[in-house]
Amino acid sequence: MSHLPGVLSEGRLRGIAVLATLAVGQAAAAGVAAFATRDVFAAFKVATATPPVDPLLLIVAAGLAIAGLRVAERAVAESVGQGYVASLRKTLFVHLTRMPAREISRRRTGALAIRFIGDLTAARAWVSLGLARMISAAFVLPGALIALFLLNPHLAAAAIPPLVLAVLLMALLAPRLGPLHRRLRGRRARLAADMSERIPVAPELRLLGRDDKELGRLHQSALSLREAAVARVLASAALKAIPEVGGTLAGALLLLTALGMGAAPAEAAAALAVLGIVALPLRDLAGIWDRRRAWEVARDKCTNLLTTPVLETTEDGSIDPNPSPTRLDFEQVSSGAVRNLCASVKPGEKVCLVGGNGAGKSTLLALAAGLEHADSGCLYLDETDIRAVPQGMRTKVVTYVGSRSPILKGSLRRALTLGIDPRPSGAAIEGAARAFGLSGVLERLG
Repeated sequence: MSHLPGVLSEGRLRGIAVLATLAVGQAAAAGVAAFATRDVFAAFKVATATPPVDPLLLIVAAGLAIAGLRVAERAVAESVGQGYVASLRKTLFVHLTRMPAREISRRRTGALAIRFIGDLTAARAWVSLGLARMISAAFVLPGALIALFLLNPHLAAAAIPPLVLAVLLMALLAPRLGPLHRRLRGRRARLAADMSERIPVAPELRLLGRDDKELGRLHQSALSLREAAVARVLASAALKAIPEVGGTLAGALLLLTALGMGAAPAEAAAALAVLGIVALPLRDLAGIWDRRRAWEVARDKCTNLLTTPVLETTEDGSIDPNPSPTRLDFEQVSSGAVRNLCASVKPGEKVCLVGGNGAGKSTLLALAAGLEHADSGCLYLDETDIRAVPQGMRTKVVTYVGSRSPILKGSLRRALTLGIDPRPSGAAIEGAARAFGLSGVLERLG
C-alpha cells in the first residue's frame, strides 16, 4: 500500500512560508492604501492649491505593491502546485509498476489515464489556486478588516456582519459541490474510457457497420456530461455570487451608517476603499471551496488506487553482473486457473506450454516473471523465493515477452534498446538490427 505525498513535504513547506510572507505584504499594503485614501479625501475640505502628493503616492505605491505581490504569489503557488503534482504522479506510477499484472488488466485504460490527467489537474488547481489563495485570504481579510476598524469602529461594525454572513453561507453551501463534482468526474472518466477503447479500432468499427450505434452512444454520453457540467457550474456560480451580494450589502450599510452618524466623508471613502480590497479575497474564497471539493473527489480516487495491494519487492543488494543459468521450481502453486502446480525447469531446458484459452498459460508465465504472486504455494529461483530475489537480479535472469509488447512509441533506436543499460553504440545497434532481419526497416526509416 502506498500513500499520497504530503503537500508540505519535499521542501514545499518553504514555498508555503513564502506565500504567507507575500500575503502579509498584501495585507500591509491594503492598510496603507486605506489610510492614504482617507488623507486624500480629507484634503478636499482644505482650500489649498497644493494637492496631497504624499497620500497619492502612497496609494500608487500600495497598488503597485499589491499587484507585484499577487504576481509573485501566483508564480510561487504554481511552483508549489507543480511540485506536488510531480510527487503525486511519481507515487501513482511507481505504485502501478508494482501492482500485479492481473490487477492492471482488470482496469480500463481510460479510467487509469484520467488519474494522470483530470485528477492531477484537480490536485494542481487545489494547491496552486486553492490552498495558496486560502493562505492569502487568511492574512488579507483580517488585515483589511482591522484597517477598517481603525478607520472608524462604527463603520466597521456596520460592514463586517454582512461579510461574515456571506462567508458562513458559502461554508454551508460548499459541501453541495462535492456530489456534483463526483458525478461530473464519473461521467468524464466513463467517456474517456469509452473513447480510449474505441479510437484505436475506429476503422474496424466502421467496417462492422457500428458507426451510427457508436455515434449515438457518444451523443448520449455527451448529453449526460453536459448536464453534469451545467449543474456543477450553476452551483459554483451561485457560490461565487454570495460574496458579491455580501459586499454590496456591506457597502450600503456602511454608507447608511456614515450618513446617520455624520461621519467624515474621508472616512466613508476610505472605508469603501477597504471594502473594495476585501472583495477580491472574498471572491477567492468561493473558488477555494470549489477547487477543494474537486480535489477531494480526485484524492479519493487516487487513494483508492494506492490502496490496491502490490507485489512484494526486495531492495537490490550486490548483483552478479554475469549470473549463471537458474533453476525454476513451482511447489504447490495456485493462482487463477493454475491449481496446485508442481514443476521444475532446469538450466538450459526448454518448455512448451499447451492449453486452451483460460487454461492458465499466461498466468503461469506471469508468475515465473514475477509479474504475479501465487495465491498459495511457492515459486523458487535457484532455491530462493522469487519474492526475495532483488529486482536488479530478476531483471538480469528473467526476460518476459507477453501478448502485449512493452515497446514504447518513438524511434527505432529506443525500441531496440529498451531495457538495455548502458545503451550500445549506434553501430552495434544497427548491426544487431540488420542481423535480425530489420535491414528493410532501416532503409525505410533512414
